[in-house]
Amino acid sequence: MRDRDTAQEKLDLLNQDPQTRLLTAGEMAEYVDKSRNWPSEAARNGRLISARHAEATYYPAFQIDPVHRETWDWVSTMARILVNEGTSGRSFTLWAATPSPRFDGDTPAMHTGDPDFMAKAAGDLAEL
Repeated sequence: MRDRDTAQEKLDLLNQDPQTRLLTAGEMAEYVDKSRNWPSEAARNGRLISARHAEATYYPAFQIDPVHRETWDWVSTMARILVNEGTSGRSFTLWAATPSPRFDGDTPAMHTGDPDFMAKAAGDLAEL
Protein backbone atom coordinates (compact mmCIF):
# COMPACT_ATOMS: atom_id res chain seq x y z
CA MET A 1 0.00 0.00 0.00
CA ARG A 2 2.87 2.39 0.70
CA ASP A 3 4.01 2.34 -2.97
CA ARG A 4 0.56 3.50 -4.01
CA ASP A 5 0.67 6.29 -1.40
CA THR A 6 4.10 7.42 -2.64
CA ALA A 7 2.87 7.38 -6.25
CA GLN A 8 -0.16 9.44 -5.28
CA GLU A 9 2.05 11.97 -3.50
CA LYS A 10 4.21 12.38 -6.61
CA LEU A 11 1.19 12.75 -8.87
CA ASP A 12 -0.32 15.27 -6.46
CA LEU A 13 2.86 17.36 -6.83
CA LEU A 14 2.38 17.42 -10.61
CA ASN A 15 -1.17 18.65 -10.10
CA GLN A 16 0.06 21.72 -8.22
CA ASP A 17 1.38 23.33 -11.41
CA PRO A 18 -0.92 24.06 -14.39
CA GLN A 19 1.86 23.16 -16.84
CA THR A 20 2.54 19.73 -15.31
CA ARG A 21 -0.89 18.66 -14.05
CA LEU A 22 -2.62 15.44 -15.02
CA LEU A 23 -5.56 16.01 -17.33
CA THR A 24 -8.56 13.88 -18.20
CA ALA A 25 -9.24 13.34 -21.90
CA GLY A 26 -11.77 16.17 -21.92
CA GLU A 27 -9.43 18.55 -20.12
CA MET A 28 -6.55 17.69 -22.47
CA ALA A 29 -8.75 18.19 -25.53
CA GLU A 30 -9.79 21.58 -24.21
CA TYR A 31 -6.19 22.50 -23.29
CA VAL A 32 -4.98 21.92 -26.88
CA ASP A 33 -8.25 23.05 -28.51
CA LYS A 34 -8.90 19.74 -30.26
CA SER A 35 -11.78 17.27 -30.36
CA ARG A 36 -12.67 15.32 -27.24
CA ASN A 37 -11.41 12.11 -28.90
CA TRP A 38 -8.00 13.55 -29.73
CA PRO A 39 -6.15 12.53 -26.53
CA SER A 40 -7.09 8.85 -26.68
CA GLU A 41 -6.51 8.67 -30.45
CA ALA A 42 -3.16 10.46 -30.13
CA ALA A 43 -2.09 8.10 -27.33
CA ARG A 44 -3.14 5.04 -29.37
CA ASN A 45 -1.12 6.35 -32.33
CA GLY A 46 2.01 7.13 -30.27
CA ARG A 47 1.67 10.93 -30.39
CA LEU A 48 0.78 11.41 -26.72
CA ILE A 49 1.58 9.54 -23.51
CA SER A 50 -1.23 8.48 -21.21
CA ALA A 51 -0.96 7.33 -17.63
CA ARG A 52 -3.38 4.96 -15.90
CA HIS A 53 -3.79 5.69 -12.21
CA ALA A 54 -6.53 4.84 -9.71
CA GLU A 55 -8.77 3.30 -12.37
CA ALA A 56 -8.59 6.37 -14.64
CA THR A 57 -6.55 7.53 -17.63
CA TYR A 58 -4.72 10.83 -17.49
CA TYR A 59 -2.63 12.84 -19.93
CA PRO A 60 0.23 14.80 -18.34
CA ALA A 61 0.09 18.45 -19.39
CA PHE A 62 3.90 18.62 -19.40
CA GLN A 63 3.79 16.97 -22.85
CA ILE A 64 2.30 20.16 -24.26
CA ASP A 65 4.14 23.37 -25.11
CA PRO A 66 2.08 25.83 -23.03
CA VAL A 67 2.57 28.65 -25.53
CA HIS A 68 1.74 26.88 -28.80
CA ARG A 69 -0.55 24.23 -27.24
CA GLU A 70 1.04 21.47 -29.30
CA THR A 71 2.95 18.41 -28.14
CA TRP A 72 6.67 18.92 -27.64
CA ASP A 73 8.84 17.38 -30.38
CA TRP A 74 10.15 14.70 -28.00
CA VAL A 75 6.74 13.20 -27.14
CA SER A 76 6.28 10.81 -30.07
CA THR A 77 9.90 9.62 -29.76
CA MET A 78 9.45 9.05 -26.03
CA ALA A 79 6.14 7.23 -26.59
CA ARG A 80 7.88 4.88 -29.01
CA ILE A 81 10.74 4.26 -26.56
CA LEU A 82 8.30 3.50 -23.74
CA VAL A 83 6.49 0.93 -25.90
CA ASN A 84 9.75 -0.66 -27.06
CA GLU A 85 11.07 -0.88 -23.49
CA GLY A 86 7.79 -2.08 -22.03
CA THR A 87 7.60 0.96 -19.74
CA SER A 88 4.14 2.25 -18.88
CA GLY A 89 3.04 5.84 -19.24
CA ARG A 90 2.38 5.77 -15.50
CA SER A 91 6.00 4.82 -14.77
CA PHE A 92 7.16 7.61 -17.10
CA THR A 93 4.87 10.10 -15.38
CA LEU A 94 6.08 9.07 -11.92
CA TRP A 95 9.67 9.42 -13.15
CA ALA A 96 8.84 12.92 -14.45
CA ALA A 97 7.51 13.83 -11.00
CA THR A 98 10.68 12.71 -9.19
CA PRO A 99 13.57 15.15 -8.63
CA SER A 100 16.62 14.12 -10.64
CA PRO A 101 20.30 15.12 -10.51
CA ARG A 102 20.28 15.21 -14.34
CA PHE A 103 17.77 18.06 -14.06
CA ASP A 104 19.69 19.92 -11.33
CA GLY A 105 17.51 18.40 -8.60
CA ASP A 106 14.27 19.55 -10.25
CA THR A 107 11.63 17.21 -11.55
CA PRO A 108 11.98 16.37 -15.25
CA ALA A 109 8.42 17.65 -15.78
CA MET A 110 9.71 21.16 -15.06
CA HIS A 111 12.19 20.92 -17.96
CA THR A 112 10.20 19.44 -20.83
CA GLY A 113 10.81 22.53 -22.96
CA ASP A 114 14.59 22.35 -22.59
CA PRO A 115 16.46 21.54 -25.83
CA ASP A 116 18.38 18.75 -24.07
CA PHE A 117 15.34 17.21 -22.37
CA MET A 118 15.39 14.03 -24.46
CA ALA A 119 19.10 13.36 -23.86
CA LYS A 120 18.77 13.84 -20.12
CA ALA A 121 15.56 11.79 -20.00
CA ALA A 122 17.15 8.92 -21.92
CA GLY A 123 19.99 8.79 -19.43
CA ASP A 124 17.64 8.75 -16.47
CA LEU A 125 15.16 6.29 -17.94
CA ALA A 126 17.93 3.85 -18.86
CA GLU A 127 18.52 3.48 -15.13
CA LEU A 128 14.90 2.56 -14.30
